[in-house]
Amino acid sequence: MRVDERSNLVAQFSIGTVEEVQAWIRQDDGHAFIEIQLQRHEASEKVSSTETTIRIPATLLSELKRLVDHIEEQLIARGLSDEFQTLEQMRVERGPVFAHPSEAEFAGILDFYDIRWQYEPKTFPIQWDEQGHVLESFTPDFYLPDQDRYIELTTQKQRLVTKKNRKVRLLRKLYPGINIKIFYGRDVERLRQKYNGSKAQKNPGSLLASSYPRQG
Repeated sequence: MRVDERSNLVAQFSIGTVEEVQAWIRQDDGHAFIEIQLQRHEASEKVSSTETTIRIPATLLSELKRLVDHIEEQLIARGLSDEFQTLEQMRVERGPVFAHPSEAEFAGILDFYDIRWQYEPKTFPIQWDEQGHVLESFTPDFYLPDQDRYIELTTQKQRLVTKKNRKVRLLRKLYPGINIKIFYGRDVERLRQKYNGSKAQKNPGSLLASSYPRQG
């Protein structure tokens, strides 16, 4: 594998006096990776330093975040958290951390119409290398469990829209049983206008049915 020269140290912290954790972003053959290193510096000059490295495709960042969330939930459940006493307290005070304001607005509309939703609940691998390692993945923005449907929102930047369209096409090809809809900028705006104009009439079925864009 050809290794690019581009790599950046983005974060680090110490564990005691001899151990240090470093987080790097590296690029290999055009693919971005998150590399987490645990370095142990021995006090004696006769013993060389040791290093443990974990490399994760950057496209699995959502999975990494989810892993940290699960760890935190387990710590809270076992009474080992210094920040929260219960899971309910954490969920009330923190809530989901949305990547874009449009996602928070969309979640608010779903809440108003009493539509259950989950934010980025699952990541789907969509590209692998010859050894079977995941190189690229896709995490839809929302999942509506009552409708068994995933929702992906887009921004108005054409480059990002094109990229998401490609990922959705791959997702449908690799996972034909997955039901996913794309909301483009114009669809979100139409949904926003309908929501603002008809708050007194809660009809979630017609709201989403009329707002779904075409597949393809």
